[in-house]
Amino acid sequence: MPNSYTMKISRLTVDKLGVKLYDRVSAVIAELVANSYDADATEVIIKAPMGQFLASKSASGVEDKGFSIEISDNGIGMTPDEVNAFYLRVGAERRTDPRRGDTSPRHGRKVMGRKGVGKLAPFGVCRRIELISSGGDKIKRTDASGNPIEGYLTAHLVLDKADILMDSDTDYPPVPGEHDDALRPESGTTLKLTVFDHRRVPTIDQFERQLAQRFGLASANWKVLLVDSLKTPADSDYSRAVGQFQVSTMPDTTIKFESIGGVFVHPKKSEFRVTKSDGTPITDFSSGFDCNGSFYPLTGWIAYAQQPYKDDLMAGVRIYCRGKIAAQSSVFNLKAGFTGEYDIRSYLVGELHADWLDEEEDLIRTDRQDILWSHDLGQAFEQWGQMVLKKIGAITREPRRKKAWDVFQEVANIEKVTKAAFPGADQDGIRINTIEIAKSISRTAREDELRDPVQVAALVQLCLLLGPHITLDRSLRQAADDKDSPLAAITSILRTARIAELSSFGHIADDRVKVIQRVEVLKDDPTTLEDAFQELITQAPWLVNPQWAPITANQAFSTLKAEFVKYYKLQTGNDIVLDDFALPRKRADFVMTNQDNAIEIIEIKKPSHSLQNDEMVRIDTYATIMEKFLAEPGNGQFYKFFPSFHITLVCDTIGLDGIYLRGFDGLKAKGILEHIPWRVFLLRTRLMHEEFLKEADRQKRIAIGVTP
Repeated sequence: MPNSYTMKISRLTVDKLGVKLYDRVSAVIAELVANSYDADATEVIIKAPMGQFLASKSASGVEDKGFSIEISDNGIGMTPDEVNAFYLRVGAERRTDPRRGDTSPRHGRKVMGRKGVGKLAPFGVCRRIELISSGGDKIKRTDASGNPIEGYLTAHLVLDKADILMDSDTDYPPVPGEHDDALRPESGTTLKLTVFDHRRVPTIDQFERQLAQRFGLASANWKVLLVDSLKTPADSDYSRAVGQFQVSTMPDTTIKFESIGGVFVHPKKSEFRVTKSDGTPITDFSSGFDCNGSFYPLTGWIAYAQQPYKDDLMAGVRIYCRGKIAAQSSVFNLKAGFTGEYDIRSYLVGELHADWLDEEEDLIRTDRQDILWSHDLGQAFEQWGQMVLKKIGAITREPRRKKAWDVFQEVANIEKVTKAAFPGADQDGIRINTIEIAKSISRTAREDELRDPVQVAALVQLCLLLGPHITLDRSLRQAADDKDSPLAAITSILRTARIAELSSFGHIADDRVKVIQRVEVLKDDPTTLEDAFQELITQAPWLVNPQWAPITANQAFSTLKAEFVKYYKLQTGNDIVLDDFALPRKRADFVMTNQDNAIEIIEIKKPSHSLQNDEMVRIDTYATIMEKFLAEPGNGQFYKFFPSFHITLVCDTIGLDGIYLRGFDGLKAKGILEHIPWRVFLLRTRLMHEEFLKEADRQKRIAIGVTP
């Protein structure tokens, strides 16, 4: 007769603990694999359509594709009675049950399961679970033909999510399958999942990493095998054994947390130790912490990864309880702003084992995504973790700096570049100081910056610029301390000073050429506003005239600007805005600057703009009032400092006529106004700076002893 099966469970429990907590295929399978481990299986085989979506989505809903996922193990299995007593009871405490206990019967494993809800995980991705399990002691009976047979009694049933979630409080009776009550020659359990939601199975490589990350197990009698059900054994990716989760670590950064001599019922701090990767003891912190009079040990390791995190699986420290992941934390909830934060958030990796997390009290969230840090024990663990991170940051600082320098040398080839820039036999000091600067800069930079060719090129140029200056500074200090410095030493100092000067000039000219090239691009962009060009001239007046350099505003010129604004208002009744952009949303009417004791006024128009009559009125008004302003008897002091003024108009074409055109020509004839079209404006500036750059490089090559 078929067995009678009954599931005693609240419908809400299935929905909350199955559907809501597990919606990734790998997380679901991990729960079932953990059950196989607790059942003393030595092998688990997972067959799935790797890399495939299990259902398709359309406007009409989700359509199953007919795939299945099978998880088979060779564990102790279950008899029909045990299925009723254990599998179909949801939320029963496994470890305190006298029939099952805290350890597995065959191998004495500390079991992972406790809450009894992992069996519901499949309902997070599928709608039907088929269970075939054979267990108990071997029994004998006769088959239908009267022949004697021997094997393990089998339970075969099908659970349907739609029926379970019906709005009813009655018990749910799963449907027995065709193999129910049969005998099978081997013990073990097979779960078959079908009728899926829109979920994706990872590729076999991804699946292997995800399962490896969830189990911190290393055992000779435990194997998990992935099989792609869409391939044949002849295919290279047909199967894959799940190995240990591997993370390449930076040399000399690993900190180990170890027990001394075995497993302890009541652990003491003295029975554990912390060491560096070479075995050197670390006494700054212990391999665990005290809480409420008891010591809670941690074993495992923490280190810095060889490369920044490539995915979430390797990010931070993985915390395991009884071999199964309980949480993953990169900073143990440490608030932002701590020393070394970037490195810790990008490179810190590790594996810690804390079997006490769910022994006396369960501190692990049901979905095994985090720990209940608010609990007293959780807070003590968190404080220990934060303290350890800060200590590790200091211990591993030098290895990380060495790694940064190695990366910089690899990408920048700094020694070769420095030797080429300063090849002279008497320039050894410049080379040494340049390399020293490069080492200092690289050791404080992030690895992603040091692997960026653009960033590295900029850092190299900075080192080549600073090297001669540092050498000059040190030479001058040495000469000042040595009163009897020979003439040869002074000559050497002057030669170094010349190299430093030319390096600076060349660097400035090179930067300016890049700015000009950028402006040439911007001027052809129709979205660039006139305000942007006006502000650019304010910050870089050398764009108008390469001989101009940025001038720090002096008090006399600042006062002149303020007084002229008042005078302009008095003469015209209108406000005028100069180059400080003080009024929001209002562009400067003109840029006013001071060059060689002359007032320079710059009016810049967008490329392709044609100057109109009303705009010429404003320029003419400005010139007229400036003349009056400087001629006023009360402004004699201003005239003494700034006896003349000049207007530069950057504008492509002139669309003036009549008196406006004559006024324009008149200002040009007086030498007050200069008109420069955009192409001439940029070409003149770029060519002059390029010539300057070539000459600076030629002079530098002469100075360092290289034939130009």
